[in-house]
Amino acid sequence: MSNVYRVGIIGCGRKASTVDDEQRWLTNYDALPCSHASAYSACPRTQIIAAADPDREKLEAFGNRWSVPALYPDWQQMLEKESPDIVSVVSHAPLHAAAAIDAARAGAKGIICEKAMATSLAEADEMIAECANAGTMLLVNHPRRYHPTYALAQAALDAGEIGELRAMSGFHFNALIHNGTHLFDMMLYFAGPAKWVSGSTAAGEAGDPGGFGVVGFDSGVVGLVEMQSLQGFELALLANAGRIVINSFEEGFQLWRCRDRRPRSEGAWFQYGAGKDAQVERRQPAAPIKPPMLAAVEDLIESIEQGRPPRSSGEDGRAALEIGLAFHKSSTGGMARVNLPLADTLLRVESR
Repeated sequence: MSNVYRVGIIGCGRKASTVDDEQRWLTNYDALPCSHASAYSACPRTQIIAAADPDREKLEAFGNRWSVPALYPDWQQMLEKESPDIVSVVSHAPLHAAAAIDAARAGAKGIICEKAMATSLAEADEMIAECANAGTMLLVNHPRRYHPTYALAQAALDAGEIGELRAMSGFHFNALIHNGTHLFDMMLYFAGPAKWVSGSTAAGEAGDPGGFGVVGFDSGVVGLVEMQSLQGFELALLANAGRIVINSFEEGFQLWRCRDRRPRSEGAWFQYGAGKDAQVERRQPAAPIKPPMLAAVEDLIESIEQGRPPRSSGEDGRAALEIGLAFHKSSTGGMARVNLPLADTLLRVESR
């Protein structure tokens, strides 16, 4: 019989417990169950045995809703007394590093940490190092890594259906760190490691504002980022023979193939005319879609048992965070290009 992993939850608020009750926009993003607790409850290999939160009302509501017997006002007590196999860190971002580090040191086999994984690269580096030293698998929860639409789009790219990826454009709600890491993570997924950032944070906004700018990637791909017009999530993959557009309005993506049948001698390739042919199709993943939060739980278990990194690893989470922090660094320098890796690992932005 397969082992059942004992789970401890740090932070008993919305994403840990009640997010499934909301009327949410889940297209190309998530599917019920979305909360950590509901995903663990849906997985036969996990059992929630303890939770911790300093807010007594939230803690008791969590315990009642999910029938969790052991409730603690702070996570250190929970880790010491319960020794969970898996820990979910679902507090606000400024607490992520300390909670994850304590969980690794307490012997947790795996950790699911909400994004953004930390408030600085120094914190992220310490989290990754402590987990590596303890043999703890660290998964950063970017749900689109587990949504089949993006794997389907990557397969179309790999098959050369729209040619070679040259550029991307991405839109999302404001908050370059809290929301932006979703967008940056997907850009990294399709284009590979980032090389530089030039951008600006939204004027007049403190803390974790929106912004806009450009990200350059080692692959030569360039990504345009717009995160201050309150648009829903959209990512367009622009190649030399077509494009793929993934958005928040309809499951799957739109695929455009553009072909010019004329000999090059008859005119520049960019001229439209009778010889230009565009084909458009809608492509959707097969139903039913496995809920990404549940897929993340299953992936963490497999990573523990197989000794491999999760599909959304600590390094992946760090890379997405680094782009957001580089936007802040670039903005203070008048949108000056900031080369990566970011030298200032102590640059700190508190997101929620």
